[in-house]
Amino acid sequence: MTPLRFRKKQIRLKLFVSMLIIVLFSGITSTIIGLQVIQKNVLGQAFDMVRSDLDTARYIYNDKITLMDSLIRHVAGLEYIKRAMVSSDRGLIVRKLMEVRDELDLDILNITDRNGNVIACARNPARFGDNVKDNLFINRTIAEAKAFHGTGLVSSQHLNREGDDLAAQAHISVKPTPMARPQQCQEVNDGMVLMATCPILYQGKLIGIIYGCSLLNNNFEFVDRVKELVFKKETIEGYDLGTATIFMDDVRISTNVKYEDGTRATGTMVSEEVYDRVIRDKQTWLDKAFVVNRWYLSGYSPIFDINKKAIGILYVGILEEKFDRMKKNTAINFIIIMMITGFLAIALTIYILQNIMRPLRSLVKASEKIGAGDYSHRIEISTEDEIGYACYTFNQMANAIAQRDIKLQENTQKQIQQSERLASVGRLASGIAHEINNPLTGILTYSSLLLEDLKETDFEEDLNVIIRETLRCRNIVRGILDFARSTKLEKRPDNINRIISDVIQILDKHINFHNITIRKHFDPDVPDMDIDVDQMKSVINNLMVNAADAMPDGGTIDLVSDYDRSTDTVKITISDTGSGISSENIEKIFDPFFTTKDSGKGTGLGLSVTYGIIRRSNGNIEVQSTPGEGTTFTITLPIND
Repeated sequence: MTPLRFRKKQIRLKLFVSMLIIVLFSGITSTIIGLQVIQKNVLGQAFDMVRSDLDTARYIYNDKITLMDSLIRHVAGLEYIKRAMVSSDRGLIVRKLMEVRDELDLDILNITDRNGNVIACARNPARFGDNVKDNLFINRTIAEAKAFHGTGLVSSQHLNREGDDLAAQAHISVKPTPMARPQQCQEVNDGMVLMATCPILYQGKLIGIIYGCSLLNNNFEFVDRVKELVFKKETIEGYDLGTATIFMDDVRISTNVKYEDGTRATGTMVSEEVYDRVIRDKQTWLDKAFVVNRWYLSGYSPIFDINKKAIGILYVGILEEKFDRMKKNTAINFIIIMMITGFLAIALTIYILQNIMRPLRSLVKASEKIGAGDYSHRIEISTEDEIGYACYTFNQMANAIAQRDIKLQENTQKQIQQSERLASVGRLASGIAHEINNPLTGILTYSSLLLEDLKETDFEEDLNVIIRETLRCRNIVRGILDFARSTKLEKRPDNINRIISDVIQILDKHINFHNITIRKHFDPDVPDMDIDVDQMKSVINNLMVNAADAMPDGGTIDLVSDYDRSTDTVKITISDTGSGISSENIEKIFDPFFTTKDSGKGTGLGLSVTYGIIRRSNGNIEVQSTPGEGTTFTITLPIND
């Protein structure tokens, strides 16, 4: 009893450890996958937010340009401005430009003649006569008589003519920056501007150009507005949550990214990787970037002039700490939930094991009794779940085993009786055959001699009958002797597929097989085996002749060979589509002298001899038949004795 209890404890322990491993593995795997999903989702959400913020900044940026363009177009269409230009009334033009400039808060608002010579300057009324045709916007407006608006560059000379304050605003000292491309200059003096130009037409002819500019260098109105609208002045550890920047080429000219001392990081440069992607390749860039002194999830978008040349970059960024905190808090909550779930799973595992072990012990006890031969023991079914069904199937199995045991005993007894009967018949037949053989030989000899003497007499036909029947008796005696004798098998290596093919080649020309189709299905992997070739040919020949006799009107014979590696045996199946064998006769077909053929067409010894050859070859032969559908003989032979 002690070893049995020890095994049960081992099963309980193994089940518990296995389920615990499953729980831990599932929990750890779920945690790892969950953390990765959290990382991916938070990061994906973060970059979606950056992309959205970048689109918002771009919308605000373009909206200001569009508003400027609308008002410039409005002024260009005023009739009194056109008349003032035709009549050279500079005073009226200057007053209107100063009014519009104050309303739009523009840095530059001028009108030129059709050749690009300034005739009115809102910022410096006394200035006129300067030619500004070198400006891209103005040059194209003169050439095409069309309005243009967008982002452009204004030279330092142009700014100096407008006023020293604009030139000073545009000036930015470039600061060496880690990871930036090699520094191209020490300072920036040209200006990057939002610009709109519109032709002034009078009676269909170009008489002048009006243009307005808003200088972006050191102008923080736009970037601060983006920060206020998008990021709501939110901070983390004293740093602004979100920042915005405008670059001219690769230099920050307007930004709310700040140093530790709170000063704006104008003059610093974008990294070379970003510059190559955004300015040279003209692509939007979204990734994590180290901006001045902090890590940001950043978005960079190119700023184009009216010739689609990238002249600057629009940037928004969100502090990485925001999303790190989101990931950390989410991960902590997720781990806590997984731990609670794991403890509950372990407790549930213990409870389930207790409920499983009770019926398992009943199954073990019942199995012991079945193993001891007590097939009457049954398990009481107390539940309707899978355990209850397992107990039910165990009881069904016990019933099946009991019935199979009874049938096995009956079949064994029948086989013993069959073997004893065949042995007794064989001994009796052997004695009778030897005693009858000599008189038959005498009868056949004298009958033949008499026939020679009495040919062409009234006795000739009678003597022929005697000779014919004597020969039939001798064939019967020879069959009896073949059945009765236990000849030694003369085995040699050969292949069963080749043996069957040789038999088919001979029988295929036999008259009984002319209306019969023979189909071969040979396993090419069947190995050579030690076999008595002649006797095995006799077996195949006998079974095929019987199959042909069962199909007088024609049919099909299937011969199948199959090699079973697991048992190292070869199985030969011979099937016909003949009349079949009735259930009352199928158990007698291997008995000597039993035949279903018409009188005079069979001795009833063929299948008995076949049975003897197969048994002496350590094989087995079985038969299955359905009346009216056909018969199948299955021979199983070992490859190695």
